[in-house]
Amino acid sequence: YAGEISPKKLRGFINVTTTVFLALGKSVARILGLRELLGSQSLWPMLMASCGFPALVQLVALPFFPESPPYLLMHKGDQEGCKKAIRQLWGEGQHQAEIDDIMKEKATMKNTKILSVLELVKEPAFRWQLYMTIVLTATIQLCGINAV
Repeated sequence: YAGEISPKKLRGFINVTTTVFLALGKSVARILGLRELLGSQSLWPMLMASCGFPALVQLVALPFFPESPPYLLMHKGDQEGCKKAIRQLWGEGQHQAEIDDIMKEKATMKNTKILSVLELVKEPAFRWQLYMTIVLTATIQLCGINAV
């Protein structure tokens, strides 16, 4: 959501920042789980309940956030809703260029065929990319880079 609602020039930065905070959250959880902090048997319920606080904040705050402008325009076809969401997210100003970019992306998406997972696996043109993605994902999980 954060990457999708961000302006185009900040989209890559926001997506990378999200990944960094995900890894940071894993590291903090690992530290809090140490026996000296919250990892003892008596504090285990508090450790397990600690993930409920961010979820509660998100549950309360999310209804106040607008729908994603690309979702409103591309999937729902609601151009006025898209403009309203952009103004709410990015403030007043000229945002027609962003709307035009979303429309170009929508036109591009019309010409592309969406493959199912089974079709993707069977397609020879994507086989090496799929192998590389699987190997990289498995390697990242096994090497412990998220903990670093």
